[in-house]
Amino acid sequence: MPNTDPLIALRTSLAEQLAALRGVPESELPPALLDISVRRVGQAYYVCPSSWEQLRHEEGGAGRPVPYWARPWPSGVGLAGALYDDPPPAGTRVLELGCGLALPSVMAARAGATVLATDGATDAVAFAAHVLALNDVVGEVAHVDWSTHGNALVARGPFDLVLAADVLYTRANADAAAELFPRLVAPGGRLLIADPNRAGAAHFLQHFEHETEPGKDVSIHTLRFG
Repeated sequence: MPNTDPLIALRTSLAEQLAALRGVPESELPPALLDISVRRVGQAYYVCPSSWEQLRHEEGGAGRPVPYWARPWPSGVGLAGALYDDPPPAGTRVLELGCGLALPSVMAARAGATVLATDGATDAVAFAAHVLALNDVVGEVAHVDWSTHGNALVARGPFDLVLAADVLYTRANADAAAELFPRLVAPGGRLLIADPNRAGAAHFLQHFEHETEPGKDVSIHTLRFG
């Protein structure tokens, strides 16, 4: 009889997509990448590698970047919560930058928005697509690094609502964001940034009028354009 364990089916689907996106056989994927679990945070479910530390160890040993995307960081959770409390209107065109596990995109899609979730890590793209499916919402996921392929995103826009969680962690990122982000937002649209009160965010925000909902661990910044 076929195995109907949903976690095994999820792991099989992820393995196929991850191998295809990396361009390697499934046997060459790091074991910790496929040792997954399904968890819940707030009103959303997500699938992720069970041990982020083990995955970081295996990826580091293979000379690959730290898999920051593979865990739900406070800014992403905070932004998802803000969208749960104040959901966008149905039909809103939403872009999430550096989506990771895409929890904010889940909340936007649940409200009926048309969502494009993007990340520069191919592994994140595979997991984000499965997180959307796990929550029974529809959204597009694409492999795009906004800091280097911003013009491709501009060509897809403009968007009514642009979401970004903890993407301003360096001065260079903040400068790149200040140039790009306004070009992504439609006239009358909004940019929502969740940030753990980093210096990079303060540097970015000095260029724009904004409203801030301050928090000890995460602050939510709203910028309106046009």
